[in-house]
Amino acid sequence: MFTNNKLAKAVKIACAFGAASSIGFTGSALAQEQGATEESVEKIQVTGSRLRQAEFASAAPIAVVGQEQFELTATVNTEQLLNTLPQVVPGLDRTSNNPGNGTATVDLRGLGTNRTLVLINGTRAVPTTAGGAVDINSIPTALIKNVEVLTGGASAVYGSDAVAGVINFILKDDFEGVEAQAGYEVTEEGDAEIFNVDVTLGGNFADGKGNVVFNLAYTDRSDLFQGDRDFARTSFGDDGNGGLEPTGSSGVPDTSIFAGGFGTFSPDSGGIIFGQDGSVRPFVSGGQVNDFYNYAPVNYIQLPQERHQATALGSYEISENSELYSRIMFTDSRVPSQLAPTPIFQTSTFTVDGNPFITPDAQQIISDAIGLGVDTDGDGIDDEGRALLRRRLEEVGPRRSEDAFTSFQFQVGIRGDIGDTPWFYDAYYQTGKVNNSTAQLGNVNRGRFDQALLLATDEAGQVILDSDGNPSCADTSANGSTVGCTPLNIFGAGNISEGAADFLRTAVASTALFEQKIFGASIGGDSSDYFELPGGPIAVALSYEHRDEGFEFLPSQDLAAGTIAGFNGAPGLAGGFTVSGVSVEMKLPILRNVEFADLLELDLAYRSEDYSTAGSVDAYKIAGIWAPTETFRFRAGFNTAVRAPNIGELFAPRGEGFPGANDPCAADGGATQTEALRQLCIQTGVPADVVFSPAINPASGQVRTISGGNPDLVQEEAETLTVGIVYDVTEDFTFSLDYFDIEIDDAIAAFGGGTNNILDTCYDASKGGSGLGGDFCNAVNRRGDGTIDFVESSSQNVASITLKGYDLIASYDREAFGGDVSIDYIGTYTTESDFLPFDGSPDLIECAGNFGENCGEPVPEYKHRMTFGFSTDDFTAQLLWRYVGEVDDDDLDTVYTVDKIDGTSYFDLAGTYFINDNYRVTAGIDNLLAEDPPVIGDNDEQANTYPATYDVFGRTYYVSFRASF
Repeated sequence: MFTNNKLAKAVKIACAFGAASSIGFTGSALAQEQGATEESVEKIQVTGSRLRQAEFASAAPIAVVGQEQFELTATVNTEQLLNTLPQVVPGLDRTSNNPGNGTATVDLRGLGTNRTLVLINGTRAVPTTAGGAVDINSIPTALIKNVEVLTGGASAVYGSDAVAGVINFILKDDFEGVEAQAGYEVTEEGDAEIFNVDVTLGGNFADGKGNVVFNLAYTDRSDLFQGDRDFARTSFGDDGNGGLEPTGSSGVPDTSIFAGGFGTFSPDSGGIIFGQDGSVRPFVSGGQVNDFYNYAPVNYIQLPQERHQATALGSYEISENSELYSRIMFTDSRVPSQLAPTPIFQTSTFTVDGNPFITPDAQQIISDAIGLGVDTDGDGIDDEGRALLRRRLEEVGPRRSEDAFTSFQFQVGIRGDIGDTPWFYDAYYQTGKVNNSTAQLGNVNRGRFDQALLLATDEAGQVILDSDGNPSCADTSANGSTVGCTPLNIFGAGNISEGAADFLRTAVASTALFEQKIFGASIGGDSSDYFELPGGPIAVALSYEHRDEGFEFLPSQDLAAGTIAGFNGAPGLAGGFTVSGVSVEMKLPILRNVEFADLLELDLAYRSEDYSTAGSVDAYKIAGIWAPTETFRFRAGFNTAVRAPNIGELFAPRGEGFPGANDPCAADGGATQTEALRQLCIQTGVPADVVFSPAINPASGQVRTISGGNPDLVQEEAETLTVGIVYDVTEDFTFSLDYFDIEIDDAIAAFGGGTNNILDTCYDASKGGSGLGGDFCNAVNRRGDGTIDFVESSSQNVASITLKGYDLIASYDREAFGGDVSIDYIGTYTTESDFLPFDGSPDLIECAGNFGENCGEPVPEYKHRMTFGFSTDDFTAQLLWRYVGEVDDDDLDTVYTVDKIDGTSYFDLAGTYFINDNYRVTAGIDNLLAEDPPVIGDNDEQANTYPATYDVFGRTYYVSFRASF
């Protein structure tokens, strides 16, 4: 009778957590197999190979997150558990409000989600974004049997994207019975609640020939605001004296204007701020009491989520050697994000002389500083002024994005053995769609903002007022609004009328659709019917895959044209590609069970693919195992890997983003303020009277960046080397140590290494390409007042990435104290994580042990996850110790208040009590010691810290009740 491949029979898991090494533990697995009859031996398959063998040893280290860990940690969102692995650098998760897009992603080794391949039962999951990122929210947690994490290149087996490695979600496809689960999680503060419930039903039919599994799941995650936590309630910045001070955005509800002309009136900041009566005073830009807007309180620190899921898995044996199988997955996930009310930073012309919204004294000050030189009535005040206006539009309402993700994936296939031979086959067809509908609130139309600032005047230049003293717009047309123009009083907090707010508002919506179609087929077996090497028969697998992927983004008009303030403009996008690939894989057992060679084996693989966009690409693998004894093994592997450019990198039209960056010409630029730098700033468009002044500081520390796709991109190429040992010291204690070395050439990256590096290179005379007329300075576009309008950065095959380090996995498990005692450890030591923006660049960005503007999320040199477990027939208990090593800021030229974040330990306690055979309850406490996150200033990501790396919730309690029948 045909039997399914089951990883559970392949390897002994090294850690209760699942740090598994299929090399080191094949011996014990084989002993079980050899005790069975020949007819009952199952051939198994592990992640990273399409070969099936009864005795499987993998040359690549594989970490396995077992089902028990999902239950003990009451995991609802999968990324929450995966991010505790030291090989994983957090991607987007439940804290990702800004940046974020409502999805949850996984990032192996920090090489990017676009270089991490996500599989479900060994086949590709449907991506969510144009960049190819998979939203792992769509994978039903209740059906996960285990998650296999293969780090290192796997392109020779799976094709493009598997540069950093593979995350393979193995689902329960043979479940029998009924299981219901309900869970609840809440912090010690009584907030950030998560409720989930799921029901799984499964059973056999047709005398055991078939099996069907159904799962329904529901998740309700409450919101949590930064204002709900003391450390995040106020936006902090560096005070320049080694401390932190309240800061925020110069886009204030009162309206502020910065210009060199205000230098006499406001010598400290070069800016003014309006009072509610239309008067002005100097803008206070420093100290514990200042005028910056605190945007923090209304930002989410936990995104709310409502998720519905339905999944069905089925199989049916149509003969002794053939089985039909299928999978249907549906997810509806709604995840809003919320930011502070819309700030508008716009160079606008507005009425000054006679403006009833501005006091006469203020009119004079403004006219002297930024007047346009036309004084129709000759009263010494110019008719109009022009400047970069900075206004927080609180009167318009909250700035909120409502995202709804609907994903569907269907797969059907047939697999089986070819007669009584050792050969097998597998063929499947898979199709999937992810639809993302977005509705945005709080956006305003930029053109209508300008329109409403100009008031109607008579021929003498006097503002025309009605009988009630109210002005009217110079242009009263609706200009695309649902109402006619109403004059806009931005000169003081709370002064915008509801009519003016209605005129500004613009409805924005978009729809994104990713479609994927795959046909795959493989055939494999071994040479046992023909010949064998001294170590056994040669195993072979051949595969073919054809994949068709397409993405379409349909924005509303204002969003597409970028004529909005609020959320980023996003032009429409449509693109796709097809790819066909073939691969061959072989395992050659050279020697087995001889002196000094309990096992000597060689693994070979080759894959060739033809993309409709990037053309032909190929990859190969050479790996081997030598076990001089049954308990000690060496393993090594060399892989080449490729990544073809994704749809977004190829076809995205020019759009805007706002990454964090420093302007070397501004007061907070961080550069040494030399005379040579001053002259270069002037040459590149900064007025002499505002060089090195706060008047041109980037708003909120962000710089508008214009970027887009590049259809001329080619594939990235990588080489991965792994060398390691596995040692079964005793029956109770096992460990493995592996060295990894990954080098990526022609990496697709933003020109110049991103916005911050472009600015740094432009204004640093010691670096090639710097200076007036160079490519870097040409990418920087400034307004007339010296502030940066935008930096232009497009994707190119220019970068190189190097990553080196060690993984150590250890497991101790023995019976003691009337139960089973286990200690499981998995740690990563990263010795090198370097990014070279372009060939010949003097700016090698070193990220091992660093964080910041260039490296982003902290990449500690050392991280570990360690569990201490004890279990009996009635209960299981676990203490988890997660350590995140110390990191330094990556900008050596800038002194920040917090240049170093110390190592942090988190302890989680959990236990499951088995009430009887049918019922069990799990309870736990996360962040047992209530460790606070590090609070940093100018170099934070969001919420004054890095919330995906450091716990921002505090001590958290959870309980889960499970019934099985």
